[in-house]
Order: sequence, then C-alpha cells, then structure tokens
Amino acid sequence: MGAVQEFPTGAAGLRRLRRLARDRGYRAEVGTSVVEGPALIGEALDAGRDVRLVVVPASTVDDPAVAGLLARATGLGIEAGSVVDRAFAGLTSTRSPQPAIAEVADHHVDPGDLVASVRPGRPLLVLAEVSDPGNAGTLFRSAEAFGAAGVLLAGGVDPYNPKVVRAAAGSSFRLPFARMETAAEALTLLADAGVAAWAAVPHGGVPVAEVPADGPLALVLGNEPRGLDGGLVDACTGATTVATVGDVESLNVAVAGSVALYELARSTG
Repeated sequence: MGAVQEFPTGAAGLRRLRRLARDRGYRAEVGTSVVEGPALIGEALDAGRDVRLVVVPASTVDDPAVAGLLARATGLGIEAGSVVDRAFAGLTSTRSPQPAIAEVADHHVDPGDLVASVRPGRPLLVLAEVSDPGNAGTLFRSAEAFGAAGVLLAGGVDPYNPKVVRAAAGSSFRLPFARMETAAEALTLLADAGVAAWAAVPHGGVPVAEVPADGPLALVLGNEPRGLDGGLVDACTGATTVATVGDVESLNVAVAGSVALYELARSTG
C-alpha cells in the first residue's frame, strides 16, 4: 500500500476514540464504540459491522497484520492511519494495548425482533444484571458456540464495554443481541411472546436436561454476587440448576451459563 496517513495527536477522531474507550454514557450518546486489536477489528469487518475509523501506532505500520488491516480498511473506504506511539497508548483501555483501535457503530437489535426469532433448539440467553465484563463476554462466546438465538441484556454491563468485546472474541459481532432496562421488563416480553423463561439457580432447580425444550425457551442468568431475586425466579416458567459434585457452593455465572447452554444443546441435538 502507499504512504500511511498520519493523524495529528490532537485530531478530533483520536479524542473521540479516547472518550469512547472509557465513557459508557458517551458511547450511548453517539452510538459508536471502540474495538481493539487487528484480529478483533478484522472479525468486525468479516461480520459486516460499520467500522468508521482505524488507528494504529506509527511503529507498527510495517507489521504484516497491521499493514494488512490498514490496506483492507482503506480499500473499503474507511478512514485509517497512524499516530505516534505515545499518543496511541492514551487511546486504549488497557495498559498493554493491541496495535490497532477502531470506532465501530452500534449494532444491537430490537428486543421484540430478537425474542421473535427464538425457536425450539435455539434458546435465548438472558443476562439479568450480569455486571462483570469478562463473564458477559464469555457468555456471548458460549451462546454462539452452543447455538443460542442471541443474547438479551437486561440491565447490568454495557455490551460495548471494550472488556466485554475482547472477552467475546468476535461473538458479539456475529450473534444478535438486544438491550432492555430491567429483567422484569424482559420477562414480560418473553411471556407475551410465548417464550418459556427458565431461571438458573444455584440450588433446588430441575436438572438442565429435564428442562422442556420442545418450544421456545430462554435461559435467565442473574447477577454475579446476588443471583436472581425471588420475584424474578417466581415470574419464570421454572428453575434449573447445574448439578455439581463435592463441596462447591455454586459456580461462576459464566461457567454455569456455559454448562447449561451445552446441556440444552445436547438435549435438543
């Protein structure tokens, strides 16, 4: 490729990236977020996401992965270029940044459309106030891996948080997801659509293999320290528990959700 565009350190696009990486409210206001790393930006492009700006540190422009990303971006008409390393380090949300950052348009879907897409054998994963970005990202990966229809986030973590996007490893670009304010609203939407909501609880629920999977189904996971409150569990069709062996009191929500999704996939496969 030809000479790489060099952005001045005070460029408006760089100021926007810096704020997007750190400010949830600003992300919601402008409808874009950041994606970090050549591989992950490539995943966003592969998934057809609207990538609007790509910036790399000046010292990496000859790296094959970085050069390939810049060439691909410019070939697609995306604004792309480099900035001095010191300025680039201030853009990202990590202490050891990947050598690329991009601005990508929001791509969540309407909750009603997502719920309407649920079919037997393709459960919906509902994250009710799940707050840890790593857990949420891991659950995106598991939901895609085990054939979920999508992810419905009811309160809790921002799916565009860079930590969620990194942990999802591309799944949040490919798997449909929607956002709602509260879990109660999500359960009402599911009930109105005829989708059976099953609450994941640490003790006392039926085994996942016994959850009826012959109709539209949603698996509801709660907040990490608190789980689902009693009112939400009562509002669900039923409760299910991942069986454990030994003295473990409960599983991490990402582990429990991943195992439950696997069990559901196996029972309908």
